[in-house]
Amino acid sequence: MCFSAPVSFAAAGLLGAIGAVSVRGAPSRRHVALAAIPLLFAAQQACEGAVWLALDRAPFHVASPPLARAFLFFALFVWPPYVPAALALVERERTRRVVLWALAGVGAALGVYLMACASLRASNACIAYGNLYYWVQVDAALKPLMLFGYLGVIVGALVVSSARATSVIAVVVAVSFALAGVLYRSGFASVWCFFAALLSGCIVLGGLSAKRSAVA
Repeated sequence: MCFSAPVSFAAAGLLGAIGAVSVRGAPSRRHVALAAIPLLFAAQQACEGAVWLALDRAPFHVASPPLARAFLFFALFVWPPYVPAALALVERERTRRVVLWALAGVGAALGVYLMACASLRASNACIAYGNLYYWVQVDAALKPLMLFGYLGVIVGALVVSSARATSVIAVVVAVSFALAGVLYRSGFASVWCFFAALLSGCIVLGGLSAKRSAVA
């Protein structure tokens, strides 16, 4: 997470517990992917806690530890296709389901490109202004498209889904995305992923993966 290693590990533990309960209580196999979102965020936050520890020992707090790429794997590659796909699996309306799978395809393309940039080009992580900053070389001409495409896929999936409260969650995701960009520009990826991790817990506690779900 964006503040310190202990907070990252604490968040990982909390999300892991929420995710374990969520998966155990999933009403069907179709709901497991949605219910597992906090577990994936727990793994992501644990990676980031380890990145903090590695950077604390690195010269000038700058390095390219393997766990930074593990964090980026979740942040860049997993979430754009995973969110719409998880919602598609529990969607009952055919038209919405088709749209969600299409968004998952777009998200997969975005994820492949972004992860290729992080893996095949020089990249690193550093501590900047009290936050973690991940530097990834994205083509300048494509950067705005990637940024808003990433947001559009996730928010679009939440809007399209007929699951309970997803439209409200879409607004929260968009607002948190904007706030992270404005208030924590140097550590945007880290901070926004923290907001998203907290939101995943809210999704579970709100019942999206429980038997009360509107798409059970």
